Amino acid sequence: MKQKKSFTFKLKHLNLILVVMSLSYLAYQLNHYHHENYGKLFLDVFELGNRNLLYCAVALSIVNYAIEAKKWQILLRPLQAVTWWNAFKSVLAGLTLGIFTPNRAGEVVGKLIYLDLKEKMKAALLNFSGSMAQMICTSLMGLWGLIIYTQYFGSLNWRIPATGLIFGIAVVCTMLAFLIFFNQQKFFAWLSQKKWADTIKIKFTHQQQFDSVMQLKVLLLSAIRYVVFSLQLVLLLRFCGMHAGVIQLFLLTTIFFLIIWFLPSAAILELGVRGSVALFLFGHLINNSTIALLPVTLLWLANVAIPALVGCIFLFSFNDKEI
Repeated sequence: MKQKKSFTFKLKHLNLILVVMSLSYLAYQLNHYHHENYGKLFLDVFELGNRNLLYCAVALSIVNYAIEAKKWQILLRPLQAVTWWNAFKSVLAGLTLGIFTPNRAGEVVGKLIYLDLKEKMKAALLNFSGSMAQMICTSLMGLWGLIIYTQYFGSLNWRIPATGLIFGIAVVCTMLAFLIFFNQQKFFAWLSQKKWADTIKIKFTHQQQFDSVMQLKVLLLSAIRYVVFSLQLVLLLRFCGMHAGVIQLFLLTTIFFLIIWFLPSAAILELGVRGSVALFLFGHLINNSTIALLPVTLLWLANVAIPALVGCIFLFSFNDKEI
């Protein structure tokens, strides 16, 4: 009993440190907004723009993480029955830890610390499966979005051979992505035969963890989630005065998320990277380049900053009754 209390006490201190680090990072970013006068810019746009678009975009962030929690709940089902609410808290706790690590590598740690899982390494691999599903949606939508955009909206400098090359890459990537995704059970079963897997006690069988129904559910939820956060960015682009066609904006968002997904970045540089990509893709749609940065800043606040603050509460309130 004393050992359990001691362990919980240490976790409390660890969570406090993690919460302080997360809050410090968010404070740093918000201070950057203050120096760049984003607050005044937002108020100006808020006065002139369609506020309903902003409200809808913010509300969709709840839908976004509700879907992610459902996906995480489904992935954990072979290991442990987890309620949707606990999966939701786990996802936001993971986001809190992930925001100050390179490419959000710490996210999986935050997800697992909140759950009573005896096989946490196996759960980490299942989380990788969920990330793979999201990556498939992001990469394939981005590649096909790039093809369609350059075909109908792109610059005249684009030549057919370049488009043909992208098309070929998209076809190959599509086939490989689905081949790998629907054969994960064989890959993990092969992985569990390795000596190092015995050392950390990972054991996957061909039948145990993955089945077609589960994989289809995870892939479908990932696709729906992709549509949700893409729609958020489209709504924010329109809110900020970019009145291009909805289809054109949606195609640009697919390219934006494709580039962001594959660009390595540290958390402290994340907004700078997003801003650079946004300026490149959306800058020609509006005269004021600073306004072109506002939609991705608002998206970051709605989908990262605010949920991470909620995740801080979950991490700080973590106790032994919850594990």
